[in-house]
Amino acid sequence: MTPALLENPGTAQVILREPMLDDSIFAAALGLLPVLPSSPRLDEGDGDVIARFDAYMATLDAGSSMWEAITRVHIDRHRQLIEWAQGTRASHYIRKHLLGTIPWDVEGSLLEEIAVRDLADFPRASLITRMSRLLRDGASEADVRSRFAGEFASLSPKERRHVEEFFGESPEVRSAGLRAAVLWVESRADTSWRHILTPSDAKDRFGRAHTWRAPQELLVTLGERFAAVAEEALDLWETDPDPGRRTPRDLRWLHSMLLHLPQVTNEVKDKARAVLRHARPQPRRSWEVTDLATDQHDREFADLRTAIDRILGDPTTAARSSALGDPQQVTVRDLATASDEVLDDYLSRHAGIDELVEKALLSFVSRDSYRPKLGFSDVLGRHSSPQEALLQVTAGLRKRLGGGPHLREAWVRQVLRLPECDTKLICALPAWAALTVGGPEHGTAHAAVASVVTTALGEDEEAWARFATSPASYSGPTAWLLGDILTAAKEDTSWPKPPSGR
Repeated sequence: MTPALLENPGTAQVILREPMLDDSIFAAALGLLPVLPSSPRLDEGDGDVIARFDAYMATLDAGSSMWEAITRVHIDRHRQLIEWAQGTRASHYIRKHLLGTIPWDVEGSLLEEIAVRDLADFPRASLITRMSRLLRDGASEADVRSRFAGEFASLSPKERRHVEEFFGESPEVRSAGLRAAVLWVESRADTSWRHILTPSDAKDRFGRAHTWRAPQELLVTLGERFAAVAEEALDLWETDPDPGRRTPRDLRWLHSMLLHLPQVTNEVKDKARAVLRHARPQPRRSWEVTDLATDQHDREFADLRTAIDRILGDPTTAARSSALGDPQQVTVRDLATASDEVLDDYLSRHAGIDELVEKALLSFVSRDSYRPKLGFSDVLGRHSSPQEALLQVTAGLRKRLGGGPHLREAWVRQVLRLPECDTKLICALPAWAALTVGGPEHGTAHAAVASVVTTALGEDEEAWARFATSPASYSGPTAWLLGDILTAAKEDTSWPKPPSGR
């Protein structure tokens, strides 16, 4: 295989671009494909070592691209490809693409076989980490070999040669060995297992979700199996003295593990929090070059931290991908972006926390939208003192929501939709919004508001005149409450003081 064969393919490559080939033609074409080269001895031969290594890697990339194209075209022959490639270098690339590039096109039983075989490679990474740490801590090579004799004996000759490399004196190799287990799950969660762990993110180039051949139940099972392996890696995690700049890869494995573990134990939560404390974002220095990709990585890294923190604060949620976190720390905005089902589940699991119910009520204002399955009154009914709470929140709305007049207007709309609004509650509404929303026509008052105003002012024409000429406004220091304006107009006293903010 050479990179040039991607631009000018041979006959076998051209034939295999076509689906639905006759069996004999398919088999013959496979036999005539260019093969991947063996690993070169970089310490032998003439020329630049780096150039020879780069050329070798370019050849492997070309071979990977060739096999990706073949696996995409011949969906119904995946098992045949696996069997044909057994014992060859092509086997690695075929399995890699079936597991990580197009897993949705792989038949369920075959996908499970490939995934289980891939997970079976983790114990070797775990052995390398445990062995390397004993060596780091002063154990002799003989002691390490004796301690892990049983695990060494279970390795294939090729695997044993790979593990033997970590007995060498190279500091780089020793350092990599210390983190081999975590690096293994990091790599899988970021590449070959990424679609299986988050099937909803697997979309085509038009943004449409792929239809999976494997059943959903199998994807759940595979996710749990990966999470069990990641939990072992988490147990072996330790701080990295030289972590470098953090990327989403550093946290994606942890997030995937927390999503798929059947139960998040206290031990897991404690260790996961330690990882979060260590994996903190680093501000970019003025001389560092940033572009769209780095900005996207920074945002993705921050989103993963937030998602992990929410799961750790609320691990019992039915779907951890929608976890909202600790009820004491969740924000109105968090609740506003949650679906009806997620919000209902969250409030039910944290019943009895009145402060949380009040945040949830305010979340209707932040989105000011209709929830078809969970209404404002439904949430209000979960409060231990619903009417008292509604009055207190309404009276202190500016502190609760800030200075956004559109938010106060949205709150008024929600309140006026309730079956009953007493006089105290209506008087606590922001005056401008109360007088201009909820009526039969745009810009008119709700009937209940009109009733409170006419009752308060009665037949007093001077009070009506003062009320009509009050400097109440939509926002700013004269965005008073309706009750304060009515009192000042009726009693001919000074207009209210500016409302208090946050």
